[in-house]
Amino acid sequence: MSTYPLVVVKPLTITDAMLSVPGMNVPEADYAAWSSGTTYAADARVILTSTHKIYQSLQAGNLNKDPVTQPLWWIEVSPTNRWALFDGAISTQTVQSTYIKYTITPGETVNAIAALNLTGATSAVITVSSVIAGGVVYSRTIDLSPLPASPSWWDWFFGVKRTPRQSILTDIPSYPDATIVFELHGTLDLAIGVLLLGQQRAFGTGIRYGARVGIQDYSRKEKNDFGDTVLVQRAYADRADFEMTIDAGEVDSVKNLLADLRATPCLWIGSSAYEATAVFGWWKDFNILISYPTSSDCSLQIEGLT
Repeated sequence: MSTYPLVVVKPLTITDAMLSVPGMNVPEADYAAWSSGTTYAADARVILTSTHKIYQSLQAGNLNKDPVTQPLWWIEVSPTNRWALFDGAISTQTVQSTYIKYTITPGETVNAIAALNLTGATSAVITVSSVIAGGVVYSRTIDLSPLPASPSWWDWFFGVKRTPRQSILTDIPSYPDATIVFELHGTLDLAIGVLLLGQQRAFGTGIRYGARVGIQDYSRKEKNDFGDTVLVQRAYADRADFEMTIDAGEVDSVKNLLADLRATPCLWIGSSAYEATAVFGWWKDFNILISYPTSSDCSLQIEGLT
């Protein structure tokens, strides 16, 4: 299927210090900020900018109860809209009509950027600048316009068009002082689930044909009091099973790498030819079969995040 190695990107944890507030246009104003001097009714919602989370009051007469340390009084609802794309969950999206912008200074080298679970996006612009290099070192615009499901002329003019759900770049130049500007343009329902930055690591000689991709659907089918079937749509998670060949000299390093990445959400890119082989999640199972003197067989099962 692919002559290129399997690529894994461990996401960089984004902190307040990495974000330029003047360089982003998504406000953090979902609800009023929590105040120790305000009495909150049951179901009232607040935000904490220190945690970038939304909390909901569980009781009436909620006065001077810290949302972080008082779980009997508050329940965490979700990240704030500004930080939803950094929370590591695919299904929670940062939503803002027509234009989203973030300026990030990672403080370390980054050579991969991924925008996942896009809705209503028409283009993405990534600009990287470096003081060491004397200015802009990378600028690229990705067209995310809808495309027909098949290449026939009828589908092109009349068929349903499919909007790309992700954009992955693995050619970002590495500068330790880089400033990265990410801009997303789109429709009124523009949204992004994950913005991921990190260092890529490649291994193997490419995944083989026979790779399996799919989803685990968490929707429910229920019967109401009248016997009607009611489908409750819920989140889903991607899945992938890869088989690949690795060189004999990679066996120990691959085993150690996967051990280090256990229970760690990462971006796994099986093949650039198939968007479905790019899964954001963690490895569920892997096996290395030392088959030959110069090469070994490796199987890897990836389970995506919702």
